[in-house]
Amino acid sequence: MNRLHRLDRWAWLLFVLGLVAALVITAWDHGGRWHTPRLELRNFIMLWLYWAPRLAGVPLLVGLLTQFALDTRWRRWRLPVYAALVLVGLWSSLVEPQWIQVRHTTISGIPPAAQPLRLAVVADIHWGLFFRDHQLDALVNQLNGMDVDAVLVAGDWTHEPSLNLREGLAPLSRIRHPVWGVLGNHDVQAPGPDLTLPLREALQAHGVRLIEGQVVPWKGWELVGLDDQWGGRPQEQIRSLWPAGVSAASPRLVVVHQPDTVALLPVGAAFLSVAGHTHGGQIWIPGLTPWYLRHTNSQQSWWNGLYDTPAGRLLVTPGVGTIGLPARLAVRPTIDRVDLVR
Repeated sequence: MNRLHRLDRWAWLLFVLGLVAALVITAWDHGGRWHTPRLELRNFIMLWLYWAPRLAGVPLLVGLLTQFALDTRWRRWRLPVYAALVLVGLWSSLVEPQWIQVRHTTISGIPPAAQPLRLAVVADIHWGLFFRDHQLDALVNQLNGMDVDAVLVAGDWTHEPSLNLREGLAPLSRIRHPVWGVLGNHDVQAPGPDLTLPLREALQAHGVRLIEGQVVPWKGWELVGLDDQWGGRPQEQIRSLWPAGVSAASPRLVVVHQPDTVALLPVGAAFLSVAGHTHGGQIWIPGLTPWYLRHTNSQQSWWNGLYDTPAGRLLVTPGVGTIGLPARLAVRPTIDRVDLVR
């Protein structure tokens, strides 16, 4: 029992020291970043929530479990409940955000003139506060290990990133596949810092081709990109790219950030559209998460997976990064592998 008492004291001491250390590291980490104007304090708190579980989470769990072993009072049942909550917190902040899965989807019936394709669809990298350099490296390595024809990135590359965008995003230059993409709302100050131009320059310097408002012929298809709905003008681009009464020369693959943008497209506008933005809910609580998404994030119920829409098929990927809270729960970060076949 004396050993348990010593372990208990050490656990709580390390917990307190971890909280203090998290504050110190947060103060260091907070500098040298793009910050959304007037949200510097929010970012400090978010960064502390990122570091605190890493430095104080395990001692807290050990302290609760040892107190459970030592406490014989009638309220003893509370301690395992608290420990379970801490364990869920550690899982959602330390394990699940790192655990990228590859989800396979096959879509058949491609038009005769179009070539079969294998695509990797990624969104919401959010390199910055929570998605760190080692995770970007790991993402690139995972993409390079996939047998695909191209990578499509559906926006939100950043979230309060380091000031040196070109250096920080350098791992993208190692992707061995063609990379096409669009910017998302957090890239174009909706909300976010004003980094649209430097981000474009950094991405293009590393071989990423941004295609908002463009039609790119490729393998019997047309790749089309559209602006973010909150920070751009996709309606004007749609009127220009889908003129009334004029049919596209080839079947179209449309890349957008927000799924709601697909609701603006004409009927039958695309064989397939891909989007991100929703994170699949990021932290899935039945009942609450769908309500939250509908009231803050999306007017449509297109959150995660493959949908039939008036414009055509839509794939919504839950993305690989996090925002708001540095956690995912029951919504693993995902690379979508899409095979388009006859």
